Amino acid sequence: AAVCLVLLCVILLTAVIVLGITLTQERQQFISKNENLTNEREQLIFKNTNLTNEREQLILKNTNLTNEREQLILKNKNLTKEREQLIFKNTNLTNEREQLILKNTNLTNERKQLILKNTNLTNEREQLRNQLQICGNISLVYMKNWTESRRYCIEKGADLIIINNGQEQDFVQNMSAAAVVYIGLTDSDVEGSWKWVYGSTLTSGSWASGQPNGDNKVDEDCAVTVAVPRPAFLNLVGWHDVACNRAFQWICEKRISQFILP
Repeated sequence: AAVCLVLLCVILLTAVIVLGITLTQERQQFISKNENLTNEREQLIFKNTNLTNEREQLILKNTNLTNEREQLILKNKNLTKEREQLIFKNTNLTNEREQLILKNTNLTNERKQLILKNTNLTNEREQLRNQLQICGNISLVYMKNWTESRRYCIEKGADLIIINNGQEQDFVQNMSAAAVVYIGLTDSDVEGSWKWVYGSTLTSGSWASGQPNGDNKVDEDCAVTVAVPRPAFLNLVGWHDVACNRAFQWICEKRISQFILP
């Protein structure tokens, strides 16, 4: 019985030792596992902190991007509005340009018409000048009284020249040079009522200063034109009334009845 008790004690002791060793090993494993879990927890906390920071940064970035987007949308609206204004302004400028081109075209055409009209009038003036013919030489050799001068012109199919304006007066003066020449003007019918040989009454003329002055002793019923100062005419240039029986040179003028003004 004692042996059995000893064996039982030995077995129990062995079991206790084995159980103690096992529990010690298991305890070490739990401690090691707990340390691992603690480390993992620390890592997770650290990672969570990083993720939280990253999330906040992403939220901030997203806020900034949203604000930038709003600004871009506003800027795009402004640019769109400005573009529409520029399109409208460009349309107005284009229309204005077309109107100016049309106006310029019209002015160019009008200018061409005026140039053509001026050319025609110049040609007409030259033609009219060409119709003025000097009958006889402008020299001291050929001089007649007013009646004979007119008769000479009529025999040539013309009449003494009439002067309608200052341009024709300048032309006659240039033609006559220093000569004193008869023109087709007289008041022989009614004293003081000067008429052209074609029957029209004189309304204005190129009389020299103080002319016509008449003469109490001699009727001065005919007119001459003086181009340069001459003592006999008080050095006065222009028309003078003279006695019709005095001899001067003359200018004849042919009237072109078939000539039609434009």
